[in-house]
Amino acid sequence: MKGIGNKFFAAGVLCLLSALANAGTLTVQSPTANAFLGQTNTLRFIITGAKLEVTVKAEITGPTGTTTIERKFTPDGDGEISNSLALNFSETTSEGDYSIKVSATEPANTYEPTTIPVKVDVKAPKVLEFYPANGQHKRGLVKIRARLLEPNLKSWEILVNDQPIANNTGSTTDVSVDWNTAGIARDGNQSISLKVTDEAGNETSRSVNITLDRVQPTVTIVYPQAGNRITPQTTIPVIVDIADASTSSVDVTGVEVVLRRMDGSYLGSVARVSVTNQGSTTLRWTGRIRSSVPLPSRFKVVVDCIDKAGNRATRQEVSVTIG
Repeated sequence: MKGIGNKFFAAGVLCLLSALANAGTLTVQSPTANAFLGQTNTLRFIITGAKLEVTVKAEITGPTGTTTIERKFTPDGDGEISNSLALNFSETTSEGDYSIKVSATEPANTYEPTTIPVKVDVKAPKVLEFYPANGQHKRGLVKIRARLLEPNLKSWEILVNDQPIANNTGSTTDVSVDWNTAGIARDGNQSISLKVTDEAGNETSRSVNITLDRVQPTVTIVYPQAGNRITPQTTIPVIVDIADASTSSVDVTGVEVVLRRMDGSYLGSVARVSVTNQGSTTLRWTGRIRSSVPLPSRFKVVVDCIDKAGNRATRQEVSVTIG
């Protein structure tokens, strides 16, 4: 009986050694533990010690159940397989904590499975606010601000004309970048873009075009002019030309035409009648002083103007004589 027992023991040892000799290895390269996965991902693995066709299976378990993906792979002459499985999710996939169990099966061979915890995030970051607004006119230091909604934010980046600027990256949901326009040689159209990336690789972009305008407008009082004598109790037309980078850069609400006494004290404002373009860079502002307005024998028409970028024109004024 003792001899029979020894024979069974020896046979068991031989089976164990045979199984160990035929055992292969399965190594998952990515994703790593606690990695974030977006909509499109790749499970990369390496198998060694394979002899026949190997079936690799990934069981993805999350809040709503388990999904299984599997494929068959043929080893090379050295018994190795270096390949991947596609791990794709949709926009409607439940987000949160998942586990991925990766296993490999092959006739007459064994592989130790591995389980990887991951986090699934399939939604792109949201830009709730972005400033400056498209089409605005700016000068000097341009404040670029944004507010983001993203629980797994990785980073954001601001580009101007597709180029980085100083202090243009961050990882907070409040974006704050001050762009010094001194480095821009010419005024005109400039693009500002924001790119936001979360930990799962989901991206969102937003861009606006603004007009850089650092030149102050020029104001010319066309009528009345110095030396004009105005007939008493008549309606007096007032014509002002404002020249700037373009007619669109002039802020009509920033044109102020008022009447003042010779000592500078305020008499009243001039009512605007119309605004017309005189070419591509000059805006003509037309107003009138009604005959019913009581005026001293001498007074001044004073014009102030500020354009959409905040450039202020040099004040212009003309003395008017009644009678």
